[in-house]
Amino acid sequence: MHTGKVAGTQIILNNWFLVLLGLFALAGMLGKVLIVFGAIICHELAHAGTAHLLGFKVREIELLPFGGVARIDRLNEAAPVQDMLIAAAGPLCSLVLAAFTHLMMTKFAYRHEEWAFFLQVNIMLACFNLLPALPLDGGRIFRAWLCRVLDYGRATQIVVTVSKGISLGLLGYSLADFGLSGTVNVTFIAAGIFLFASARAETQIAGFRTMRVLAHKKELLTAKGIMSTAHFTAVGSMPIKEVMKHFQPEQYYLVIVVDESLAVQGQVTETELWEVLTKKGISATLFDILQ
Repeated sequence: MHTGKVAGTQIILNNWFLVLLGLFALAGMLGKVLIVFGAIICHELAHAGTAHLLGFKVREIELLPFGGVARIDRLNEAAPVQDMLIAAAGPLCSLVLAAFTHLMMTKFAYRHEEWAFFLQVNIMLACFNLLPALPLDGGRIFRAWLCRVLDYGRATQIVVTVSKGISLGLLGYSLADFGLSGTVNVTFIAAGIFLFASARAETQIAGFRTMRVLAHKKELLTAKGIMSTAHFTAVGSMPIKEVMKHFQPEQYYLVIVVDESLAVQGQVTETELWEVLTKKGISATLFDILQ
């Protein structure tokens, strides 16, 4: 259900979210549900606003039964610093809202139950999203930090491993809690399953990311006519796929090709790498381009 736009971003209420609102309304808990999703929409708008300031197009924000998602075009092609800023904006917004609420409660003696609940929701929202697991904000921040020294694929693999560890930890805790107290922690079980499934999906997505980045970069360079350039020196026997692992979205690359004695054999552009990649596959070497 489309409800309108905020700062040019379409807000969508998922049908299951509307069903959930109805169920909680019948149970007399509609007020608390609205507080939760008010905190979530502020969290997602912070992501969207930061992405917009960095030049990305935010298509829509959808409210789901247990959270929200901001759909940002070409987010996977963002530079590590940009990705880190966009990811950090949501938890930071939640913490600011929590701090403001605490100030209002202490300085102006606002002790209403709704204020205390809004404070708790924002703290929990920030803490959960800062877990270093994909696709949570903390996982994206962790991966962007790793991308400063590792290629995107390797960084994703490390964070996916951590994500699976966290998901198994949540499921293990739920199992232990059930064995000791007989309590079924539905929240931890749902979070554990969600994180495990999402981590597997991130592994598949990472494999296509390099291709998307290179294709978009070629379009951008053609349209603007200028882009900052970086240089690499590589031995000609190195496979193209190994060279491309080191490419970042914000720069265009030139590769100086040398032989085993480090004598310069030629130079290839990122565009040439892309063209040979489509013709000869990712196992082709730099020497294949110079032939």
